[in-house]
Amino acid sequence: MEWLGGYLSVHFQWYMILPVLLSYVVLPLTAFFFFCRYCMVPFRWFPGIFYTSLSAVLYVLEIRYHLQGSMGLIAEILLLSLCGCMLIRRKWMESLTMSVLILAIISVSNGLTGWIGYQLILPVILKYQIFVLPSDTVRECLRLFLVCGLSVFNLHHFRQGILSTSRQTLIYLTIPVFFISLVVRIIQTLFYGDEFQVDALTGEVVVRWKVNHGELLLLQLFACICLLVTLSACQKILETLKAEQKVRMLEQQAAEQERHMQEALLRDRKTRAFRHDIKNHLTVLTELLKAGQTDRACDYLSNLDQAAAELSSQVHTGNGAVDALLGSKLSMAEQQRIDVRCELMIPDFSRIGDVDWCVLLSNALDNAVTACQEVPEEDRFLRMSSRSKGNFYLLTIENSCSRELRDVPADGIGLTNIRAVVGRYGGTVENAISKGTYRLRLLFGDLYEKN
Repeated sequence: MEWLGGYLSVHFQWYMILPVLLSYVVLPLTAFFFFCRYCMVPFRWFPGIFYTSLSAVLYVLEIRYHLQGSMGLIAEILLLSLCGCMLIRRKWMESLTMSVLILAIISVSNGLTGWIGYQLILPVILKYQIFVLPSDTVRECLRLFLVCGLSVFNLHHFRQGILSTSRQTLIYLTIPVFFISLVVRIIQTLFYGDEFQVDALTGEVVVRWKVNHGELLLLQLFACICLLVTLSACQKILETLKAEQKVRMLEQQAAEQERHMQEALLRDRKTRAFRHDIKNHLTVLTELLKAGQTDRACDYLSNLDQAAAELSSQVHTGNGAVDALLGSKLSMAEQQRIDVRCELMIPDFSRIGDVDWCVLLSNALDNAVTACQEVPEEDRFLRMSSRSKGNFYLLTIENSCSRELRDVPADGIGLTNIRAVVGRYGGTVENAISKGTYRLRLLFGDLYEKN
């Protein structure tokens, strides 16, 4: 009997020590390990053991002075943040964000473990007394498993996105994550952390709730702050996505305009070469006519005229880059059975650069061709014209559109780019719809360069 009592005593001590080791040593060390992984720095044992020691002291103080709620959570976050700044040399904002994230994972794991403990493990303990001793170890192992699982999942899916954000975005991220930690911690403290008793008649667990109104007020205040921060973050995300979309469109259009400008320069070089050889062509024609070979001279002249036509653009606006752009765009419009008429003249010595002219016209023509495709082929048309008076310049583009369209549609990316370019030169943009015709007017004042 003495041997059996000693055996049970040793195992009782073992079951008492193991949960303490898991909770006060293994869990903090695991938290610091994942903290280093999130910060993309190698884990070292000395900082990990140092943090684990301080964390154990903090846990003892929390229990002694009853600070397991929000104050305990804030103290744990500050401790991990300071260790991150001092021991592994991370920036304070990054260290704070990662600390809040790690503590949020631990808080969620604690909450899940607390629910499982009360709903699943506790009834088994009350029914089978033999499971009383290992129950604490089971709970601590379950909590450690949840912490590792959630940490690995977040590490795999979200670490790069978190580290690549700006300092302001880290602040937006920290507050909602801290709110999640705070909610779970307060729920755990108020409900799962209290004493309980068993009803003698029914055998059900009766928990005596202790409502801390100060904790609940803090929870409500942070809920309000979290709502505002989340809305602000969503607005920033939408603005960023919109700006990125504009940048991509402008880059695409700039590349297209660059290609058109290169085509214009190539046509100009071919034209110069043709002019250089024109004397030789005239000499050949003269000799053919002197020899009386009129038919050969006519054929030669016809081929020469065809070669000259290939060098010239179908559109003549006074700007080579714009001619190249319109030649391509209007040719595509004609392939869509759109009746095209262009009476556009680009003023000489204007303040608007070639690339900006191309951005304006390419966006306007793309929108016009898209609108024309919504109407029957026999009703499709596209008109371009311009007028100058004094220092003012008016560019008008009209195209057919659906007669069912009564109101001007909201600005898309194309018209937004047009307004941006026109605004840089102090101009105005007007658009209207009338009886199946969409009209776009760009008015510029003080357009010409000053000598």
